[in-house]
Amino acid sequence: MSTRPAVDRLVMYKHGVAYVSRSGPVDGDLELTFRRDDMKDVLKSLTVDITGGQASVGTIAFDTPSDPRTELAGRNLLLEPGGALLGLIEALRGRVVEVRCGDRRHRGEVVGVDESGENRRLLVLRTEAGAVSLVDLAETDRVDLVEDPSRADLAYLIDRSRAATAGQDCQVAVQIRGSAQQARVSYIVPAPMWRVSYRLVRDGDGLVLAAMGIVHNPVDEDLTDISLTLTTGQPISFDIDLYHGRKVRRAVVEEPERVAVPKATRAGGAMPAPALAGMPMAAGSFDAYAEAAADVETSDSGEHFEYRLTSPVSLKRGGAAMVPLAVTPVDGVRRELVWREGAPPAPDVMLAFTNSTGVVLEEGPAVIYEQDSYAGEAMVPFTARDAKVRLAFAKDLAVRCRSKSTADRVTARVRLGTDAVVEEQRFEKRYILRAENDHDEAVDVIVELLRVREHTVTPLDGVVDIDTDGRWHRVRVSVPGHHTVDATVLETWPVYTEIDYRQLSPRQLEQWLAGRSLDAATIDELSGVLQRWEHADRLDAERERLEAGRTDDYAAQSRIAEQLKVLGSDGPEGELRRRQVEQLEQLQNRVNALDTQIRSLRQDADAARMAASDELRRLIGAG
Repeated sequence: MSTRPAVDRLVMYKHGVAYVSRSGPVDGDLELTFRRDDMKDVLKSLTVDITGGQASVGTIAFDTPSDPRTELAGRNLLLEPGGALLGLIEALRGRVVEVRCGDRRHRGEVVGVDESGENRRLLVLRTEAGAVSLVDLAETDRVDLVEDPSRADLAYLIDRSRAATAGQDCQVAVQIRGSAQQARVSYIVPAPMWRVSYRLVRDGDGLVLAAMGIVHNPVDEDLTDISLTLTTGQPISFDIDLYHGRKVRRAVVEEPERVAVPKATRAGGAMPAPALAGMPMAAGSFDAYAEAAADVETSDSGEHFEYRLTSPVSLKRGGAAMVPLAVTPVDGVRRELVWREGAPPAPDVMLAFTNSTGVVLEEGPAVIYEQDSYAGEAMVPFTARDAKVRLAFAKDLAVRCRSKSTADRVTARVRLGTDAVVEEQRFEKRYILRAENDHDEAVDVIVELLRVREHTVTPLDGVVDIDTDGRWHRVRVSVPGHHTVDATVLETWPVYTEIDYRQLSPRQLEQWLAGRSLDAATIDELSGVLQRWEHADRLDAERERLEAGRTDDYAAQSRIAEQLKVLGSDGPEGELRRRQVEQLEQLQNRVNALDTQIRSLRQDADAARMAASDELRRLIGAG
């Protein structure tokens, strides 16, 4: 069996996997050892490539995840500790063996072991002649298994016992037919994500960034002089269990009962294993680290940014290492005091710079040094090349900031729309920003106000300048030493409100007239429209009152009509009948009069609304 090729290349990703590559000569089969928990990834990615020679690759065999002891017990091959020989003989009952005791040979079928004698164990054999032979096991030198099944069971016992003592390890045997000067075996395994930490050294206006990658050994062996690549890419990866056998539930047929056989359930298709992402080729780093970092190559392949360490790296089994990735000055360095509206009084001390390193900065902690002293810590966000970075690393307790604000709104414009009046109001929020400086020298404080779409921020008093970074308005205020400065900023934004014409009120019109949002002529015409609507509403109310009275008269007529059905025409009943007939006629006359009034009120109300609508359309058209 070939010696397994050594690991010569390791690619670490940010999403929990590592690509492992082994290369070297092979001559015949080779064996690899993996953690059982790694087998799911190994089985979906293991690739063997013969790059030099006439060898070919056959099957790749591996231990199943079933418990070896359970498998041995199922074949009656589980041997108790301290009883290997007796257990083996017990498993060979009925099998032919040849026992050697010095120069003597005993051959026969195993009957069992007799332990009746004190401190004496006799192997009982049935010979070919049908006799029983007793062999003292204390004198036995060797037991030969004559039959092939017995030798196969012994080989199976040894193989499963090896698996049982391997713990969490799994052996993978790769069949190689022939030999090759160079073969490559590659696969992916679960791995801790590689991480990065930064050192930022500021000296005056200069800033040097050092990036250090932290890598854990993902394989269970020492790695010596390997090529290490770290990539910021995140290919799609998932767990799919190809290691544990998947049994398909089949239909059960019971012959004695004439029952319908259920259809077998079709096994769900497995998700395809992802193609290996293009393997990285990159890497990128204080005077002491600069030489090592100079050996780090970087490359950008679209989805991935890679650091490739051209100098060999060694990682102990179960160990980790920190490697320099980049050491480089950065551009556009500024030290700022930044206070965000609503935050505690002390502003943040921030380093602002442009990522001119030429590499992509992964997210990670950074320690900032100023004038050879520790100054604070920050978290570097994921930063593309040439992007701007701001890192808050300390608080300036000698500067205190606070703010107060007042809000107001005014009507800027009123427009007559087709269906409603559109009122444009301008909201105004006035910020009074106060900064107190206890330093001897002057400082600039940048106050950040949240940037909102369609909101405009205008400096008024005490503001040096205002810019924006896309998310925040940055208001710069200069504060002399031992002074307090107040600055005023006005934030304005429009709000549009639609008011239905029928919801307008005289008070609203008076406010628009007073604010000169609409001229007096338009207000007069709108007032006329409102008066016509109000007149129509009063007519409708009067009509509804008359309709209610008419309904009462209809009810009274119905009652009288019912009484007339039972009253006679002679005597007292005739007199009562005549009075009710007169009352019925009076009610009918009143109903007729109400009908005329109701019809007239409806026509007048409709005419008033029509006139109001015509006047409003003319007014809107003129506007």
